[in-house]
Amino acid sequence: MMNKERFTRVVEEMKRQGLTQILIADDPAIFWLTGRIVNPMERCGAILLKDDGEVHAFMNNLFCFEPIDGMTMHYYADGENPYKLIADELAPGKIGFDKNWASKHTISVLKERDDLIPVLGSDPIDICKSHKDEAEKEALRHAASINDMAVEFGIKHIDPSLDELTLSNMIEEFFEEHGAVQDMQLQYVCYGKNAAEPHHGAVAGEMLKEGDAVLFDLWAPINNYWCDMTRTVFYKSCSEEHRKVYEIVKAAQQAAIDFVKPGVKMSDVDAVARKVITDAGYGEYFLTRTGHGVGMTVHEPPEASPSCDLIAEPGMCFSIEPGIYLKDDVGVRIEDLVIVTEDGCEVLTRYPKNLQIVGND
Repeated sequence: MMNKERFTRVVEEMKRQGLTQILIADDPAIFWLTGRIVNPMERCGAILLKDDGEVHAFMNNLFCFEPIDGMTMHYYADGENPYKLIADELAPGKIGFDKNWASKHTISVLKERDDLIPVLGSDPIDICKSHKDEAEKEALRHAASINDMAVEFGIKHIDPSLDELTLSNMIEEFFEEHGAVQDMQLQYVCYGKNAAEPHHGAVAGEMLKEGDAVLFDLWAPINNYWCDMTRTVFYKSCSEEHRKVYEIVKAAQQAAIDFVKPGVKMSDVDAVARKVITDAGYGEYFLTRTGHGVGMTVHEPPEASPSCDLIAEPGMCFSIEPGIYLKDDVGVRIEDLVIVTEDGCEVLTRYPKNLQIVGND
């Protein structure tokens, strides 16, 4: 069914931004509004929303997208032109296009009309999706609980006989056994110096040795909502330098968590974590933003970065994941998901963060 409350919120945000019509094509956004998954692959599937509340859906017959009350349906078959169907319903002037819609679709709509002005139109959806309702919060809590279990599973199965890729695949299988949908990305399992690459993908044949950091960045969609969490442990021993780096990152992350509350700028959340690391002398080794929004996609607004001036508001969910990355030596990142509450934030991921040295049993 059409989620009228969510559609109304998006229309209000459209008006605030001066947009009179937007095309929504991103599958998570359509699901958020309708409860339906489209998965159009290379075909055209979109929803047109106008600022007077008028809603049109343009779907291939193959999608089995049943009619929805309050929505005008336009169906087409393979070989027919869906872009004329869309163009015929557009008013002259600005049309907000989905940022994730393939350019072939956008261009094909524009070719049908010479009185349209294309602009990015995803902000109203993104802003509204960033405010999670109670059902969404519960879905995120559940996903986070599976993430806690996956991190525990990964740490318990650290073994010098397992290369990065084998352990990564074992964790992916664990996720799927607990309700995650298989995704294209690998679970990040990083040994030693590989942990100094913030987005290192697990490698076959990369083996563990004493003193290595083991960084787990584990993420998966569960019931359409993502979890995302990072823990770093050490195998058999930990040098004083690595211990120092770990404690700095831990302190930076806690400072940012403690700072989160309604009304603060997301850029200031980043600044709080960055200051701890910079004051400790490692600022040049903090290579990433502090965090990103999480919901029906794993990276969405708001982000905790120096360039993001969005204001934290109740219901927003995002990661806090500062790190220090010393090339060819070690990388340490600690990541949790938080939801902004009325007076602070709720931390969703709960696996302990005290420095762990494993493998000495």
